[in-house]
Amino acid sequence: MLEQLCFEIEDMNLKVELAVRERQLCYRVGDGEFAVLDGGRRWLRRLEKLHLGSWRASYQPPVPPEQHSLWRLSFKDSKLGTRRIVGDNAHPGSWAAFIDLMNEIPGVEINRVRQLEQVALILHDTMDNPRGNIYLPKSKKISLVEKLIINRGKHILVFTRHKQGLGTERHAFDSVRNVPLLLERIAEHAAEWQVQQDGVTDDFLPRVEWKLSWRDGSEDTGCYVLRGDAMPEPWKNFMEEIGKFTGNVRGRIF
Repeated sequence: MLEQLCFEIEDMNLKVELAVRERQLCYRVGDGEFAVLDGGRRWLRRLEKLHLGSWRASYQPPVPPEQHSLWRLSFKDSKLGTRRIVGDNAHPGSWAAFIDLMNEIPGVEINRVRQLEQVALILHDTMDNPRGNIYLPKSKKISLVEKLIINRGKHILVFTRHKQGLGTERHAFDSVRNVPLLLERIAEHAAEWQVQQDGVTDDFLPRVEWKLSWRDGSEDTGCYVLRGDAMPEPWKNFMEEIGKFTGNVRGRIF
């Protein structure tokens, strides 16, 4: 359980301190007096879901920034012990959720972060009916639907494949570290994806529908048609990334 926490953003001259006193969560902003935070227990439960213990000790961009934006976080937890974390123009995967949580403290106003929270893809396709099975339909072709969901808050990647008459198989991957990392790599190319709006429809070709959901509530949606093994180049790179993440699991879309 959290005992103490101190968060600072240098260019905002912001310092927030929290401490658990007599089973109540108290806060102080700047040089003000400590006060009891309403809903403190719920606030602490939400903080636990951010897994501060998995954050690295330092976050730095690949290239030194021209202008620094330093932040510091230190906390003491009865289970995790004492941790000190620093960053400069770089942040952990659950940073946006952390900032939203800090903004619930009276007197704290930090700009929200536009962070990719979820990716959803659905493939609609058909395949030859293997026949020879009493559970299969009699048609020559059967429908194939694949769904891929990547969710930051739940830190999971879920892939499902449904074949008409054969049922559904499901693969789930849970990683506090790697799911946010994957979403960050996808977000870097989000602008390129938005130009991949395919207005062509063809009932005989597989179609992929996609949606990107951001922390600020906005969404980007679109679709494209698979022609053979061809797909938009940004998507091809993304699918290769998914293949690395899932290991031996393979689908029609990756």
